[in-house]
Amino acid sequence: MSQTTGQRDSKTHLGVSVPSLPATMLVPGDPARVLEIGAHFDDYRIVGENRECLTIIGHYRGMEIGACSTGMGGPSTEIAVVELMHLGVKNLIRVGTSGGLDPTVRPGDLIIATGCVRYTGAADAYVPQNYPAVAHHELLMALIEACETLRFRYHVGLGLTVDTFYATKPHLIRSETPVHTQSEHLINQWAEAGVLQVEMETATLFVLGTLLGLRTAAVCTAGSNVALKLRPPEPPSNSPAIITACNAALTLKEWDRLAEFAGGRFRPSLLAEKGKDAEDD
Repeated sequence: MSQTTGQRDSKTHLGVSVPSLPATMLVPGDPARVLEIGAHFDDYRIVGENRECLTIIGHYRGMEIGACSTGMGGPSTEIAVVELMHLGVKNLIRVGTSGGLDPTVRPGDLIIATGCVRYTGAADAYVPQNYPAVAHHELLMALIEACETLRFRYHVGLGLTVDTFYATKPHLIRSETPVHTQSEHLINQWAEAGVLQVEMETATLFVLGTLLGLRTAAVCTAGSNVALKLRPPEPPSNSPAIITACNAALTLKEWDRLAEFAGGRFRPSLLAEKGKDAEDD
């Protein structure tokens, strides 16, 4: 199913061996999840493998699409996003994992982020901290539509992006001496404010998406509930998030086609009108 093609480009961090990539790419953090994503494609091939970045291209239900891992945290995400843009990518959907914060979030639930509370230096290097980190509305709607159609359990709302894993969860450090950190208060503070999840990449993706004119969105699988200290013995499956992202990409492509037909206006309602016309026929 997969194979490495060509020599990696030593001038980039992605090391991609092709001159351009599909317009839409899925961007998990973990290289292993890239291969999980590829297993849901019709076909795929590896076109880049360097450090934490594994890149594939292929097809999903006939549509050209790809995936690239960004590694853990904002700095490596920043590198991946910029270099993917250089390779012609226009739409980026993060397919990640997160820790739930809201008590309604259970392990295995999907979380679609509308925006993020920012505690991430990579984004701060670009803009002031009061600059919002928000998803692109078109991709956001496409993800919601996919979840509705597929009937997956999902939540929509704010996330919290941080630059640390253990500092927000010092009870996991398990050192001989209790460790207290500057960040441990963030979990309860933002859970009480209605934030749904905590993770390490989405805010950087959203800020760069707005600055660079890319459409970005994120769907994460809740691997645990951090506020409730609830963690299942086995990690939940990533498949629902992957299928959601793939179907959202299909929907976005159709909306783009209809927008072009309508003279450049984005009108998702045209899908409903098209369906009604078909029924009338």
